[in-house]
Amino acid sequence: MAPPNFLLLFPLLVVLQSPLTASQASPPISLPGCQNKCGNITVPYPFGFEPGCFREGFSLVCNESYSPPRLSIFGYGYEITDISPSGELHISVVAKRACYNSSGGYISGTNTYIALGTSPYLLSVSNSLFAVGCPNQGYFVDGDGYYVSGCVSACRPTQNSLGSTNGSCTGVGCCESSIPNGLHFYEPSSQNFGTAREGTDPILFANTTNCSYVFLADSSWFHFDNSYLLRTTDFMASVAIDWAIRNVGNCSYASRNMTDFACQSANHDCHDSDNGAGYICNCSKGYQGNPYITNGCIGLRVHPHPRMHPGTHLKTMICCTTACYLCDPISFIARLKWNVIQVLQAEK
Repeated sequence: MAPPNFLLLFPLLVVLQSPLTASQASPPISLPGCQNKCGNITVPYPFGFEPGCFREGFSLVCNESYSPPRLSIFGYGYEITDISPSGELHISVVAKRACYNSSGGYISGTNTYIALGTSPYLLSVSNSLFAVGCPNQGYFVDGDGYYVSGCVSACRPTQNSLGSTNGSCTGVGCCESSIPNGLHFYEPSSQNFGTAREGTDPILFANTTNCSYVFLADSSWFHFDNSYLLRTTDFMASVAIDWAIRNVGNCSYASRNMTDFACQSANHDCHDSDNGAGYICNCSKGYQGNPYITNGCIGLRVHPHPRMHPGTHLKTMICCTTACYLCDPISFIARLKWNVIQVLQAEK
């Protein structure tokens, strides 16, 4: 019969001689007994749309009268199109529209705004303000009605004479302006050049569009092309929202009260929010899952298959339920065999 100490080492030898595979246990997404899907959208805790399934301030609504069901922020109504566990989500918001007749008179339009109040949400700096149409001075104000950001777009006599825009907004037909951190309110406006032609630089009227638009959108979502200059109807823009645990200022203060501390799983990392007060939780390197749930971060069990190249050393990932290590398996096995020999000699 093998010595007891050898038996302790034998499972490790088996692991080293067998391919490492992905962990069979799927990382948890929501609290036990809670739904984690609304239509096609995954809803990770601290979010939830059933009683007892969300952290305070993270309540959502799953409206199943639509097909597929629509997810929205409770109390605000903004439709959510995706949620990232890393502290960002996207909502769908209509663009502000203003349309004019040939003499510059207002015909129709659509107004819009975003008001997030004292919620866990803030407008992300990955958004930009876009103004589309000619001539169009687009800007937006904060909750106190003060100017925040804006830009001006105008068209050339032949808009296509500059060639392809490659999706960018340079001020010709479309302009773009960055926004600052810390915003929870946005209301767009546009300068109505149509009723103020007299005394205005004629360059702005080299070419005009029937409608102008002003909207906030994730800068990676919007790609401008000249077809937008022919639009006369509404469209929805994808707005990036930063979310965080904001009932305390940062990780240092939050971790003093472990009962309320949102990072509940072992093997987590806490990061202060980059946008406003608060913090977010992530699973530590080598782990995956939901750090906001007890035992939510699970150790990765992955066996990569690196390609061999001249002059390189084969390395592999040695994993267990608590950690993963990148090492040279040959030298590791050699050291392990030496330790086994030492154990066997000690048992004699």
